[in-house]
Amino acid sequence: MGRLKFSVALLVLAMPWQAATVLAQDASELNAQNCAAILENYAANPKSVPKAVADACQQAINIAPGAGSPKPVAPVAAAPAPNPCAGPAAQGSVQCWGPWAAPLSPAAGGATPPAAPLTAPEYPTRPEILAIDDPDPVVPCDPGLPCGFATFVDGTGNVDTAANTQFARIDLAQDGSEFVITAQDGTVVDSVDGMSTVFTTRPDNYENMRASGADGTLRSRLIARVLRQGSDIQIAGDIWAHGDTATGSANSGFFAWGVAISQADIDALTNMGGTLNFSGPMSVDNSTMANISMTYGSASTWAGDWTNPAYSFSAGGAVTGASFLSDPAQFSSNVNSGFVQGALVGPAASRAAAHIIEVDLDGHGLVRDVGLLGATTPAPVP
Repeated sequence: MGRLKFSVALLVLAMPWQAATVLAQDASELNAQNCAAILENYAANPKSVPKAVADACQQAINIAPGAGSPKPVAPVAAAPAPNPCAGPAAQGSVQCWGPWAAPLSPAAGGATPPAAPLTAPEYPTRPEILAIDDPDPVVPCDPGLPCGFATFVDGTGNVDTAANTQFARIDLAQDGSEFVITAQDGTVVDSVDGMSTVFTTRPDNYENMRASGADGTLRSRLIARVLRQGSDIQIAGDIWAHGDTATGSANSGFFAWGVAISQADIDALTNMGGTLNFSGPMSVDNSTMANISMTYGSASTWAGDWTNPAYSFSAGGAVTGASFLSDPAQFSSNVNSGFVQGALVGPAASRAAAHIIEVDLDGHGLVRDVGLLGATTPAPVP
């Protein structure tokens, strides 16, 4: 480059004033940007620039390929405040891992892990896997036993297209310290044991729970609204995530879970009759509002509707024990296929409806979502 600068400097001194105007800079500033203009003039009028200058410029462009006309330089924005979850240590922190890429206050697992991990109560991993093509998509929830539904996607973003979203069953330890996800395709995600939990109050009957834990490179997390009796969770729903920071593999989704109503509660509701009403937003798409009514009696039935800015549909069917399932004949006319499946969960004074929807709608396409709906009218208590 030293020889090139020297030869160009001599050429600049000897060139006509037109070329000197273009290169009236230190010879070291001769670059592909300046030469682009020179070569453009030379191509239009070979007499406008000495051939030696054009040759030198061609050599400069060959040395710095890809350079073109000068481009405006965007102003440099002020540096943002440092994010404690953006550094190399973030992957190892249960405060920063997962779809919540920001520090939590308080930390989801508390500032200091407990000296001994919490012991999750023993519970079986349920073998039921949702079979979308089966007319009975989910084995009904057993009265009085924990029961839950979840969505399942790759990564920690919680949401994906409906086609890339599976349903799953979720089992949750009643102290919130462990969960097991069994996805539609048979994948089983077992959280780390003994996740630490933090409960904070809410303005309604629920509490906010944040649970997190780490085991080597494995990370697990829940962010949920819960209702407890004593220390036992009776109803829970919202976000789950689990992954391996070493491999980058992770899964996440939303869930609705609870202890299904007991057989004694079912019998009492059937004998006294009456209607239970539930409503609330769905979890995958919060703009979808759901309403479900369950009418108990000699033949217990349910009906529901789901309204979104982009679509709406209705469904209904029979209530069997703690569970309810859609009757294809009771779908609104815009439903091409699908199902609604759920269960009545929670204690008698604070019941909720945990459910999933899968429908193929005219003019919209496939919808898959999960929701935990709270009671909207005073619940009859046996």
